[in-house]
Amino acid sequence: MIATNLTYAFVNTEPMQRERLKMLEAWLDEGTMQVLDARGLEPGWRCLEAGAGGGSVAAWLCKRVSPEGSVLATDLDIRFLRELAFPNLELQDHDLLQDELPEREFDLIHARLLLEWLAKPDLALRRLAAALKPGGCLVVEELDFQSLAVDPHLDARTRSVFSAVADAHLAILSAQHGFDPFYGRRVAGDLSAAGLVDVQAEGRASLWHGGGYGGRLVMLTLMQLRESIVAAGLVSSADVDESIKLCEESRLSLVSPVTIAAWGHRPKCS
Repeated sequence: MIATNLTYAFVNTEPMQRERLKMLEAWLDEGTMQVLDARGLEPGWRCLEAGAGGGSVAAWLCKRVSPEGSVLATDLDIRFLRELAFPNLELQDHDLLQDELPEREFDLIHARLLLEWLAKPDLALRRLAAALKPGGCLVVEELDFQSLAVDPHLDARTRSVFSAVADAHLAILSAQHGFDPFYGRRVAGDLSAAGLVDVQAEGRASLWHGGGYGGRLVMLTLMQLRESIVAAGLVSSADVDESIKLCEESRLSLVSPVTIAAWGHRPKCS
């Protein structure tokens, strides 16, 4: 039986978590910046980066909206954000489900891989929407793991072991940490339900390889979850270790989760 303990799965005090965040940035940043640029981002805007993580998007926003614009970056743990040095950057420890945000303040709000971890994403979205200026834009990016698939050229046994370990890691994240591995398909509808208008969405996926940023991202994820996966009895420790090792081998090729980017605007008359 998998015990329920709804805490964030990855510990920022672990050295490997900093590298894991860097691999996430290597995977996602280019697409994120294209989506944000397409929303008409301009110098002078007031922006919020919610759940800012390692800080790469917050840093990029600071550069794009300078000199008159500013960025508020928030997270439950802002230790990595303190490494940033921009005169137009503010940092704030913030729990989106517990702490209020200033209302009608931001031209642009961005959140990435945040709502899928929250017990009440609808509440979080209402708070984010209320923090927008009339006409302001909210951009949310979330994952959908439906696409995760191993290259069929890999031998059948190895493919079966790796797929079982991948399924086990999602089971642990869901049962013990409240993660929704399929939230991406819901996010556009949830933006509309939060009162935003002109809601649109698009998806993007990558082909990951062992030894590359995708392989290392999976490896670092499995390393941090290894004990929980084994303790739950979902797969053997040998299978987890074999999958971790495979993530460094060039013969591994797999389709990443789909990143769904959805955006909408606060009505100008609200």
